[in-house]
Amino acid sequence: MPSKLIRFMALALLLLFSVNARGAGDQKDKEAAAQLKIALDDLKAEVIVLERQVRSMQESMDRNSGQLTALITQIVDNVNAIRQGQSRVAEGASSALSEVSGLGERLSATNTRIDKLSEQLAELKKLVENLPKLPTFTQITPGNPDQLFAAAYGDYSRGNYDLAISEFRQYVETYPTSEMADNAQYWIGEAWFAKGKYAEAIAEFDKVITLFAKGDKVPAARLKKGLALSEMGQKDLARLEFQALIKLYPKSNEAALAKQQLGDR
Repeated sequence: MPSKLIRFMALALLLLFSVNARGAGDQKDKEAAAQLKIALDDLKAEVIVLERQVRSMQESMDRNSGQLTALITQIVDNVNAIRQGQSRVAEGASSALSEVSGLGERLSATNTRIDKLSEQLAELKKLVENLPKLPTFTQITPGNPDQLFAAAYGDYSRGNYDLAISEFRQYVETYPTSEMADNAQYWIGEAWFAKGKYAEAIAEFDKVITLFAKGDKVPAARLKKGLALSEMGQKDLARLEFQALIKLYPKSNEAALAKQQLGDR
């Protein structure tokens, strides 16, 4: 309650007490006292109204204060959530950059290996080009197995696959017990493979495996059979052939190549 209002009420009470104490005063004093009492009653009513307004304002301020506190808390929580999200995004970006960097390094290493292989292939091509040309036999001396084999291999090297197949087959039929018979049979399969006739090539490689089981061309025949199966889309059979090669001839060069083929699948 305002201090001026309190002093006014105290003064009014004092005057009212003074008038009543004088007892039977004049009529004007009684009228003044009555008016003063009416004013005092009005003032009390106003005081009650003011008190209610003050309480209402206080309650409103309390409610607003609670709402403001809740709003501030919500804002703080949102800010913290945003910061946490930014932190996660930053961590994810850092991880992605690391993965991209690692991928770049692996690609660089792969490109380096490809460049080395390209250089090796170029050197190999030069070596092949510098090899002495195989002689061409216009007429093969009957009873000369070396000449027949050389003629067949020469035709194979020049891409005359049909003629090479015929000559190698003639060699196998004429000299089946020769030391080079398994080689001749193997090159029949190679000629069919070069022609893209993979089923025919597999049949000829199987002859190497069955007819010349103790020969030194069996590992190569198994390897090329697996490759032919792979070219025909028979991946499972090719895998079995490579696994058999590795098991039967683990120390051979062909076994190492078969492992590479299994690693690429």
